[in-house]
Amino acid sequence: MKKSLSVIIAAMMFMTACGTASSSSTEEKVPMELESSPVPSSSSNKSVTVGIIECPWVLGGSAFDAGYAETQFAANNPEVSLISCFAENKQQVLEYAQNLLLDDAKAILVSLPDAGTADDLIALCKEKGVPLIFSGAKPTQETMESYDKCWYIGMLCEQTGEVMGKAVAQDFKDGIIPDTNGDSLLQYAWFGGDNTGAGELHYQYCLQSCADMGVFSNEIFSQFTACGVDAGYAMAQNLLGVSIIGADSASQSGEIVDTAPVSYPTPEAVLCSDSATAEGAAPLLLEQNIYVACVAWSEAEAKSLEEKGIHAPVWFARDEATEYAVLFVDNLLNGRHVTLDTDLYLDEFRQTLVTAGKEK
Repeated sequence: MKKSLSVIIAAMMFMTACGTASSSSTEEKVPMELESSPVPSSSSNKSVTVGIIECPWVLGGSAFDAGYAETQFAANNPEVSLISCFAENKQQVLEYAQNLLLDDAKAILVSLPDAGTADDLIALCKEKGVPLIFSGAKPTQETMESYDKCWYIGMLCEQTGEVMGKAVAQDFKDGIIPDTNGDSLLQYAWFGGDNTGAGELHYQYCLQSCADMGVFSNEIFSQFTACGVDAGYAMAQNLLGVSIIGADSASQSGEIVDTAPVSYPTPEAVLCSDSATAEGAAPLLLEQNIYVACVAWSEAEAKSLEEKGIHAPVWFARDEATEYAVLFVDNLLNGRHVTLDTDLYLDEFRQTLVTAGKEK
């Protein structure tokens, strides 16, 4: 694939944030260095450029996984040269999309941080007719109608909350969560949320699912305005009535300082909206034999959390959304309908949903 000098220079200018795909996680990503992630050049054996832009969608996570996408493209279409970018906000998403177009990308996969970003991406790509595969925030029907070369693969916070609630209720019935005061109520605290409202959706559907299974509850504490490792650690401190100098220092010294922490009755379970919050809270909570559960970002992460003593009975189907997006692109590159050889069905606005993962 030959490229003009101007195209190569333009591509190299944004490679501090974009590079060939690598293994992905829910932790914050550091832009890759040019030496370790060269832009595909005219000497590359690969002939088709595809871009993928990861961006936090809800609770700090991207709806697409670039590392998994690279693996899938390698298996399905080795001729694809994948350029991956991690954007922190809408502005960076648009900047990286512009550069991918300069690099003659034949399709772009994007984890949308908000619905409005889809409109701006369509405005960029429509002139060249470059297909867009969206996940993350759901575009409006009007947006989807404005461009016939965009598709959306979505995930539901409501569903993950429901599956988590059923698992927690069953653990309470089975005695895995002990009814320490014998009142037949689940004494719980809820940790985590963000401005998207995802945490509250998890909360509402989780508790409703518990009630539907006959497990009623008593709330000790809830927090919907913060998430992540540090937030989880701070919430655990307040819940238990202790204050420790920093999570890192605490793991080494355990020094307790007098900062007038808040103290609540000890819950039987702490339920978290996301894995990062759970990981921050778990060290203190597990020491007190408090059951900790959360929604994970993938099956692999769920297994890792279980090994740490954190129950992760459900996960966002990020791997599945990424795999289907790769199949969509592969079909497009070969002139086929996007859903060929997939088990997905599109609605009239070219939107579809993948179901939450759960342990068998």
